[in-house]
Amino acid sequence: MGGCKLKFVLCLRLMLAGMVIVALAAFCAAQDPVENANTVCSQANLKDAVRVDGYIFRSYENRGNDRCFEVLRDGKILFRRTNDSGGWYKIGQPEDKEWKIPAIANGTDITGRGHPEMIVSSYTGGAHCCLFHYLFELEPKFKLLATLDAEDDDLSHFEALDADGKYYYLTADWSFAYWYGSFAGSPSHSVVLHYVDDSHGGGFHLAFDKMQTPAPTPEEWQKALNDVQKELQLDRENKVNNLPDLLWREVMDLIYSGHSDLAWKFLDEAGPQAQQKPYPDLASFCSTLKTSPYWPDLAPMLKNTPPACANAKPDRANK
Repeated sequence: MGGCKLKFVLCLRLMLAGMVIVALAAFCAAQDPVENANTVCSQANLKDAVRVDGYIFRSYENRGNDRCFEVLRDGKILFRRTNDSGGWYKIGQPEDKEWKIPAIANGTDITGRGHPEMIVSSYTGGAHCCLFHYLFELEPKFKLLATLDAEDDDLSHFEALDADGKYYYLTADWSFAYWYGSFAGSPSHSVVLHYVDDSHGGGFHLAFDKMQTPAPTPEEWQKALNDVQKELQLDRENKVNNLPDLLWREVMDLIYSGHSDLAWKFLDEAGPQAQQKPYPDLASFCSTLKTSPYWPDLAPMLKNTPPACANAKPDRANK
């Protein structure tokens, strides 16, 4: 019953494009928030440049808050993004020894589609937001294969988890950010995604087999219940009505690790006082869970779902 031990944040958005060069350039230019994009994206502000299979990836920063990222080939701009809030663009995935994030060679086949691909990350700047990962496919023609929105998760990254070298995207579900409390006390859980070619054009989905863990032992189960009861008792004594976040962290852990039936049992054994006002109840929890970008993948995995959860309507404002 370890819960989420990594500082991960996530929210997923998938974008697919198969555009000709002229249409793609026009599309990208329309998304520039800065007024002087050509000035920001100039040689004088060049920060980094990488050539991969004939494509040139460049990032730019001026002395203010403006940032720029471009992909070029034969002098033509194929893709551009700008940022006027002081963030950054990072080309590729370099190693981070502190957080054990592995380096991935530029041009690596990340999705298993058999084509060279390129990772570019973007941080928009500002508190608690936002990190994006762009994944470009370079052959047989250039296209933005996916945009992964990690929100607050500055540790989201790609990693090979199997001996066969297949890559996964490690991030987290932070749909419960500021749910009945502070960001620090928000329930969350790490998630693992992999690319799936499907009838909808392909995209990243939960790799549930990589997220499953053994069921808690009787000793772990009882300790978790005791910890929840202690938290509730302290709250009653101090009369501050904090969210019993230990309870909901355990519930999320059980759900995302493949033991949703035990999640409902844990709630029952925690007692009705854990869901009485001003605390949220299961219906509130499920109404928020159903707003998660991972809900379409998660829903079929749930077992013996109680009516309070099954009948809950998606509502992120349910706080």
